[in-house]
Formats: sequence, C-alpha cells, structure tokens
Amino acid sequence: MKKHAAFIPIHIGIIFGTVITLCSQLTAAEQRQADLPAPVFASTPVPAFSVRAAQVRTRVAQAQVTEAMKQSIVHLKTSFYGYEQTQPWRHKALSKNWACACAVGEYEVLTTAWNVANLAFVKALIYGQNEFVGAKIKVVDYESNLCLIELDPNAVSKPLKPLVFTEDYRKGAEVDFYWLSSDNHLYNGRGYLDRTKVQKTNTSYEKRLHYIVANTSHRTGVGQVYCVGSEPIGIASRSNENKEASLIPAEVINRFLAAVRTENAGTGAADGDYEGFGAVGFTASELLDPAVRSFLKMPASLKTGAYVTDVYNLGTASDVLKKADVILAIDGNTLNSYGQFMHPKYEWLLFHHLITNKTVGETVLFELWRNGAKIQVQAEVKNFKASEMLVPYHEYDRQPEYIITGGFILQKLTRGYLARWGEDWTGKVSPHLYHYCRDLAFKPTSERSNIVILSYVLPANINIGYNSLRQIVVKKFNGMAIRSIADILTAQKLNPESKYDVIEFEMDNPMVVIPREQLPAADMFIRKSYGIQKLLNINL
Repeated sequence: MKKHAAFIPIHIGIIFGTVITLCSQLTAAEQRQADLPAPVFASTPVPAFSVRAAQVRTRVAQAQVTEAMKQSIVHLKTSFYGYEQTQPWRHKALSKNWACACAVGEYEVLTTAWNVANLAFVKALIYGQNEFVGAKIKVVDYESNLCLIELDPNAVSKPLKPLVFTEDYRKGAEVDFYWLSSDNHLYNGRGYLDRTKVQKTNTSYEKRLHYIVANTSHRTGVGQVYCVGSEPIGIASRSNENKEASLIPAEVINRFLAAVRTENAGTGAADGDYEGFGAVGFTASELLDPAVRSFLKMPASLKTGAYVTDVYNLGTASDVLKKADVILAIDGNTLNSYGQFMHPKYEWLLFHHLITNKTVGETVLFELWRNGAKIQVQAEVKNFKASEMLVPYHEYDRQPEYIITGGFILQKLTRGYLARWGEDWTGKVSPHLYHYCRDLAFKPTSERSNIVILSYVLPANINIGYNSLRQIVVKKFNGMAIRSIADILTAQKLNPESKYDVIEFEMDNPMVVIPREQLPAADMFIRKSYGIQKLLNINL
C-alpha cells in the first residue's frame, strides 16, 4: 500500500489575520516607502521597514493564491486491489489510499496514473462540501503517468475553477505546492525549481520530461499542484529522501489534455480512442571512444552522435533504424556523444523527448551515420500497449493470465511476476527468465508473442515427482510450439487418441507427462484443496 507522510494544515483565517495585523502596523512613512522604486545603487542600505513591506506583500499574495486554490484542488479517496503474482487466481486485500487532483474542467480533475493503478473505487472531496462526490476515470495514460477523472456533476454544489498550466520554465524560482486533506483543510509547502530531467515515469518503461524541485518542505508524489507565484507549473509524481520532488510539467499536461479533447471533438469518438504519444523503439548509448568512431569510418571532424545498441520490434523507428547506426540528429536537433540535444528552454535533454512529445501518426526525421556515410530516414511516430510486449512491463487493472492443469500452474511471464522477488530482484530471479525480460521484452514476433512459464506445482497425486519444477519456460504442449498462453487451450485438444498431455520445456528441463483420464478428478481436488474458483484466466 502506498503511504504518505502526515502534514500540518494551514488555517487560512490565521494567515489573513496575521497579514491584516502586519499591514496595520506599517506607518504612513513605511507605506509610502513600500511604493517607491528600488534604490539605484547596490551599496545603498535598504530600510528595515521597506523589507517588512515587501514581506507583507509576499504574504498577501500567497494568501490570495491559497484562497484561489480552494476552488480548484480536490482530495481523492481511492481503493485498489491487484492480484497475487504467484497465486494469480487470488485478489489481494482491498487497500485504501488518498491522492490529490486539480480541476482542468468544471467537472474534470487531473491526477497521476499511479494514483489510480488497479483502481476499484474512487470518490472526491471538494473544498467546502462535507460529502464526497462520485467520480470515474475518463482517460488514463500509464506511459505519460496522467489520468483524467470526471466528477458527478449532479453531486457538485458549484463548478470547479479550472487551472491553466503555464509552460514558462523559470529555473531557480521559488515554488509553492498545494493539496487538500480529507478533513477539508488546505495545505501547502515550498521548494525551488532546480532543473529538468528526462527520466522513467513511475508507472512505465517510458522516459518522459520532468521538472525536479529541490529542498521541498514536505515529501510529495500524489498529484500535489506546484506553482510559481499564482501560476501552476506541474503536478507531483514522486519524491525522495533528499527533499527532491519530480513533477509532470505543464508541457506534458497541456499536450495530454489537448490530445484528449482534440481527438474527441474532431471525431465524436469515445475517450477510449485516445491514442497517446510516441514510444521510443530502440536503445542508444554514448559514443565517446575514438577507436569505435574510427571503426565506424566516421571522420575525425564528426564528434557528435549516439550509438544505436538495439532495435525493438515495437515503437517509433523500430522499422527504419539498424543496430550500429549512429544518430547524428533528430528533426534537425544535433545529438552529442551522450545522446543529448540542446533544448532552447530546458538546455541539455536526452533524445527521448524528441519522440515522446509527438502524437501518434506524426513523423520524425533521423539523420544517421550508416555504412560510412550520412543518410536521412523518416519514421512514423508509434506507440504500443504494454500487453503487446513479449514480457509486459505492467498489467495494471488486469488479472494475470494463467492455466492450471493437473496442479501445474502455467503463467504468462511479466515484469510484475519477476518483481515479486522484491528489491534487487534482477539478481535474484532465474537468469533464463531475466534474459527474456532484459533482452527480449520489446521483441515479440509472429512466432512468439508471450513467454509461458511453469511457475510451480500444486502437490497432488497426479503430479508426484514433479514438485521441484518451477520457473521454467514452456516450449511445446502436445507437440505444438507455444506462441502465447492462449495456445495452451488449443494444444490441450490435440492428439485426442493419446492418453497423455505432454509438456516440453527449454534449457533441457525434463518433460511433464499428465494422464488425461485422471485430470477431471485431479482438477476438482485441486480446486477444493487450494480454494481456487477458476482454473484459468485467458484474455482471448
């Protein structure tokens, strides 16, 4: 369950009382001084009462923003479930959580996708209303880590005031952040805008643009709204123990909202037709070694470019790039040897931003060094669902796919299954399974769209002698090569004259032979003994 630190509420009445008291304590001379321009010479001493006047004005402005935020910030109460990865037929216990959301329409609010992953139920609390109101997900984009939620308009006492996110990036600026608690108190905190970074979202494999806020007064990460002055600049997606917070910036938010509204307005389509943004279809690494550049026949004068280390079967440019290409530029933006380009606003960013900030269907132009010469290739911007991966990165909102036959638990391999080994799971799981996850996850083919594994064996008389088998990859079932877990259903019907089902595995693991005439009774015993309602879950 996601946990969040407790915070101290700001009582708006106290703020205004303090501000009014301070204002009343200014003398007439101080008031006149506060309105004068700043001294011309830096060496000229600044009167103490002038500093006090500036502080009062700052407090007044902050109080005004806080007051305005009451009309735009919403508290979400969520419940979520999920499934046990090693017992995929079993729900996890229902857990409760909270999150922050902000108005982007009169009855629409925005939060992070992380806050609604595996959602069972959500309701919203609006400032000044005592009762929670009904809410439902309208669009969720796990790759962008954004979710648009619609509130029940019949339960809202008055329309919310939509926030307008500014894309003006002010590095080093002081920022304030706001959220609403479950007891209807508005809270805030402070930090400063330190830098930008292209990094993985906490919901996906994708690397996206983030703002990094430093020296935050509280940990944030559930959608708190960050502002410079009165202007919203992003929402919090995560934070760390170093008092740093990552924000989904205004540029990403505005692009997401525009895509949702443009597609729906232009076609009259349902929100489920939202296509999202580009996904990178390759990996690239730094190219610093002069010997490698010489091997690639690059002239000594050409010192830019990133080396393509792998090309996927999914995503943008997967159909036009080749391993060992050197990407010199994307859409005219020159890449340095670290795979970065100079952004006019954010300075150095990883190349991923040049693809993930485009909508599906647009084009992107690559300038390459290939086979000793410069060439240009054009690619269509594409993305893909995690379920299309050979080893899915995530399966939010879905029950894992599995088949239990004779106590043998056959499952689709996913990153979530491997991650159940906990922290540093990459060094704990079977090397063979990790190979599929690390090296082949983005490379499904027509011959193989899933990796099916024997997870482990539920002991029963029908499987005596096989109980030590676990975490091995299924190669064939009744002689049929297994391309996906759905193939198991077809393979079980093969060889009707045979008395046995036969499962073969990779890596020279022993085959499994299951007596067919014993299966009905054995499956019934296993269901009752292990409390399993369904012996299979396949998404056909």
